[in-house]
Amino acid sequence: MRLAKDDYYTMKTFHVDCELQYEVAQQTLFLLNIAVPSSDSQNVCAESVITIPELPVEQLQAPGSLNRLLRVNAPPGSLHIRYLANVDVHRAAPNWAAREVPVSELPADVVPYLVATRYCESDVLYPVACRKFGQTPPGYQRVQGICEWIRGNVDYMVGTSHPLSSARDALATNAGVCRDFAHIAIAFCRALNIPARFVTGYAKYADPPPDFHAVFEAYLDGEWYLFDPTELSPMADLVRIGTGRDASEVAFATFFGAARLRYLSPLVERASEWHSAHSIVPLQQPGVGIRLAA
Repeated sequence: MRLAKDDYYTMKTFHVDCELQYEVAQQTLFLLNIAVPSSDSQNVCAESVITIPELPVEQLQAPGSLNRLLRVNAPPGSLHIRYLANVDVHRAAPNWAAREVPVSELPADVVPYLVATRYCESDVLYPVACRKFGQTPPGYQRVQGICEWIRGNVDYMVGTSHPLSSARDALATNAGVCRDFAHIAIAFCRALNIPARFVTGYAKYADPPPDFHAVFEAYLDGEWYLFDPTELSPMADLVRIGTGRDASEVAFATFFGAARLRYLSPLVERASEWHSAHSIVPLQQPGVGIRLAA
């Protein structure tokens, strides 16, 4: 899915409306990674967080961190959390001439994205990566080639993996979802000495039903470039949420206590021209998200 340059360079405003509901069995502390962080490529113009029952919501963002966490301490009972935001997105177009950076020249903050992690076993997959992509022209073309290979050889199938599935697991079954596609691509990139990291975001796509989307970034020519092995949604329209070495670092919810997710509905729509960037626009009626089995 290659977009015209204008699709990237034009500033776009998006409405985000994310709703979660939990049944909380005992006092539980939630760390939610659903808030949009501002960066060079996106800016949060307006946002709000609503909880029912009404609870204090604390924002956490460590210096230099790309992630914003919302901390909520919830009592037993039903908990509704709704995050709304307007976000301006201005993402640079792909650079097909971008080159790979020698390991000796990588900045210190990029080096950690070279090593194998829990879900991206680049050390174990090194022989496979060399065999399949070792002769591919290095740089942006090689990363794009990895994405194309994954699309052609791994089936996108909901229900074929679980939260503990790794890149190696998905390759063994030749099936997975966006999370697995991103893990495979990251593992192959790192095996070839290309720094790569996991990215979550709000994205709109027709099938499967709305959910948080997982893509990845590769470090080339001194810049981070987004790639989506699934091609479910245009990269220019992704509203970024979390960034980490793999999915373990950017879960949309981590909690300490006892709670069960009952439904979720993370929606995003491009704003109409007549909507003010500072006017928050709901995209759904509360409580109509994807209901999960009890």
